Amino acid sequence: MALGMRVFLTIILTLSFFMMVTCEDNPECASCGGGLLDGFLFKEVTQDDLAEIGNIEGMNIGICIRYQLLGLTEEEFDLETIAIVDDCCCE
Repeated sequence: MALGMRVFLTIILTLSFFMMVTCEDNPECASCGGGLLDGFLFKEVTQDDLAEIGNIEGMNIGICIRYQLLGLTEEEFDLETIAIVDDCCCE
């Protein structure tokens, strides 16, 4: 049983290391700002989004934005946190 546990842990650690190496942020896309751990999300603006955030300067369909939500259960943008970022941040 101990040998089986060692093999299992070795496989898990190897896979975890592999995922950390292959899932690193794109070094060419360094200007995204805060990430999920900071409470930020990224998305391309859609027609539906423009009704709520269309008054922000430079906002247009297809632009990549970084934003936070007003609350954990609400799906409304916190307008004070919206920032236009590089397109690669939404990929």
